Amino acid sequence: MSIWVRAFAPACAHWRRVLFPLGFVLNVWGNVLYDTPHRAVGLTMFVIGLVLVFSGKRPWRGFTDSWRTPKRVRRWAGRKANDPAWKRRWGHLKLAVWFIAVLAVVRYAWALLLDIEREPDRVVAHVASAQVLMGVWALLPFWGQAAEPKDVSPDELLDGLSARIWRAVLGRTVANAAGIYFAAIVVHAYVINARPALIVPVAVTLGGAMIAIGHKAWARLRKLSTQLHGNIRTLERDLAMIPDNDAERTREKQDAAHRSWDVVQLDMRTPVDTGYAVIGTPFLPAGTIDDLHERMERAIHALPADRTAATEVLDDLAKIREACSGRIDSVA
Repeated sequence: MSIWVRAFAPACAHWRRVLFPLGFVLNVWGNVLYDTPHRAVGLTMFVIGLVLVFSGKRPWRGFTDSWRTPKRVRRWAGRKANDPAWKRRWGHLKLAVWFIAVLAVVRYAWALLLDIEREPDRVVAHVASAQVLMGVWALLPFWGQAAEPKDVSPDELLDGLSARIWRAVLGRTVANAAGIYFAAIVVHAYVINARPALIVPVAVTLGGAMIAIGHKAWARLRKLSTQLHGNIRTLERDLAMIPDNDAERTREKQDAAHRSWDVVQLDMRTPVDTGYAVIGTPFLPAGTIDDLHERMERAIHALPADRTAATEVLDDLAKIREACSGRIDSVA
């Protein structure tokens, strides 16, 4: 093998790897030129850059397989992903990020209000800035659901149930307020600037709508909590009466407990923040309700012979009832 072949063998083997960074540079450069008189050249460079990026990414696959540090990092991350302590920390981190996001939305809305007060004539800029609030209205509740801890035990979930439903309603309230705020800015930009006399009725209408929709969300939570608290009490009494009856009436009392449990189960599947199940957050996750259902069915059938069969499930019901007790409102 000649010296020239040895010298250029690595370049011949790996020259395609140059396509990816070259395509990235052309893509960025073309994007910069698009808003200049050289728009045609920029568009051409942008398209060529995309082609080079997609053509040159395959030679980079497996490039880090021989690196020891990434392998160690992946193995360490894999071990930590299944560690209960790290799962708990990850859950706390997601909730912290969600809470910071809620505060950031409030801060953003206040800053936008001050900006409108300083420069009311920047109609297009204000409407563009308000589109962020429209995104908050659509996505913040889903983000809150995604931030809720998933890989936790039923005991941990029930212990934090009060905070779970509080976060769901708070996220929905902020999201609804952001949506109404977006509508208010659009109305201000395209209506109030042309007819300033309408500012008072529009402000009163939208302000009243924001207060009403927020009140409705929290009233729904209080009503559901009161209803679930009472239904759990009824279920507990029905369960207590099963062992204290003659054999002839045992079946009747078991049927009563089944009916009470069906009502409690419906309450727990009801969203706490909105009446639309697709976008709402249920009082308890479906998996937890299914687990409670299986244990409740076993307890009801075992109670005539074993008085302690329902002890464990009653403890879980007590935790749910305790989460509801702080929000009881019989006139909600």
